[in-house]
Amino acid sequence: MDRKDLPGIAAEIIQQVPDWEDADDIRVEPLEGLTNTNYAVIVDDERFVLRIGGQNASRLGIDRNQEMVTLKAVSDAGIGAQVVFDKLPEGHLVTRTIQGRHLPLEEYRKSENIERIVRAVKRLHALPLDHAAFSPFRRVENYAAQAREMGVPSPKDYQQLLVKMNAIEQEQARDPFPWQRFCHNDLFCVNVLDDGEIRFIDWEFSGVNDIYFDLATLTYAYDSLDTLPRDLQEHLLALYFGEVRQENWKRLEGMQYILMFFTAMWGLMQQGLYNEGLVRSVDGFDFMEYSNGTFEAMRRFL
Repeated sequence: MDRKDLPGIAAEIIQQVPDWEDADDIRVEPLEGLTNTNYAVIVDDERFVLRIGGQNASRLGIDRNQEMVTLKAVSDAGIGAQVVFDKLPEGHLVTRTIQGRHLPLEEYRKSENIERIVRAVKRLHALPLDHAAFSPFRRVENYAAQAREMGVPSPKDYQQLLVKMNAIEQEQARDPFPWQRFCHNDLFCVNVLDDGEIRFIDWEFSGVNDIYFDLATLTYAYDSLDTLPRDLQEHLLALYFGEVRQENWKRLEGMQYILMFFTAMWGLMQQGLYNEGLVRSVDGFDFMEYSNGTFEAMRRFL
């Protein structure tokens, strides 16, 4: 794509990146994204990712200032991409491309790769960051209210699903152990890259949360409607905790339900934002179909 064919804001951002002022060759390729408009930018044969911050960020609970603190910290820690340019409060961002690949399902399920991923997640959870909080419980409630305002109703059994969520929250609150750490909160396979080391991208939802939310996401990383086989889930828990106790299983299973509830409500929110022209359609992805399938899978927990 020639720069003259870019939307104005993308061309404007490219012109503002100081390191690109003297570049001999700049090429741009569109990338897919569910929340933002993204481009690959090739500058003198070096690849970068340009993100145009979506207008819907604040409605999804995304704080761009907090995200930027996170991005710089995870870059320094070697588990995230290097930030080249950012523009706040809009959330426009340029990062250096991680020259890695997404692990195919069969490789993701190999014991040695689960071990590598868990090792990277433990490094992430050890970061001394507490500048942002993420509660999937409150996000579910907030997304439901906003989706209704945009004309997208919750399922008929929403209250029943909510009762289950509240029971899980109350039960987990009785556990005195401080499970709250800095978390990624979106560790699906599309956000995990392997370049010889495991690195993570897309930190928009990152913040202090229950570590089991990240672990639950890893069990659903390739299929939001079905988990890793039970033996691999146990392997994941053993790698993280050493010894696997019944309480580890119970908290993980509770967070698997909460994860599904959160992602289902995210789908309803995205549908509402799409209806209002704030997000684009993505080939092969239907927000309502995704949400309805997730709600159906959740009912197995009731």
